[in-house]
Amino acid sequence: MHLKFILSFFLLFAISDNNLCSQEWARQVHLEGNFSVMLPNSPKLKVNEVVDPVFGELRLNHWTAVDTSAKTGEMVYTIFYTDYPEDMVHQDSTDLLEEFFAATAESAAYSMAGNLIYSSELGGFECPGYTFRIHYNLGDAVIRSRAYLCCSRLYILSVAGLTEGVSTDQLFKFFNSFRLINSCDVR
Repeated sequence: MHLKFILSFFLLFAISDNNLCSQEWARQVHLEGNFSVMLPNSPKLKVNEVVDPVFGELRLNHWTAVDTSAKTGEMVYTIFYTDYPEDMVHQDSTDLLEEFFAATAESAAYSMAGNLIYSSELGGFECPGYTFRIHYNLGDAVIRSRAYLCCSRLYILSVAGLTEGVSTDQLFKFFNSFRLINSCDVR
């Protein structure tokens, strides 16, 4: 429930800030965020400071790019990341990870007044991961997301668009291009 407040900022920003134009895909590097990713244009950065009832003061970082060239409507690409206190959430806390990720997905669905269609653990990355899909706007729109907990930093990558309009090629191009610059152990 505590993530509901945080994720609502992320999701509302992701789907409402659509004033960017489509460009060719290029690798974007965010040194402070410790990642690089392929995006269809230069992202817009937004930072919010919030007080979470469980974790205290948190800095929410959003990177958003909108592709307006899709034939079936806009696709919104978002990277959200925030650092949690290490003594409360860490990737080594294997007993808590499933609950943490499940709460993240459920809170995202709740904040969108949507339905969580599926969620599951996700392997193949250097940090523990989770994938989930939410249908909202009476089922006409979808958000597909991947979440990674790298040390105590939570990354959420999302693609939002019309349910029938999200290109799986572009979706996986975005998701699979996400890389950490440095292992979280040296951050």
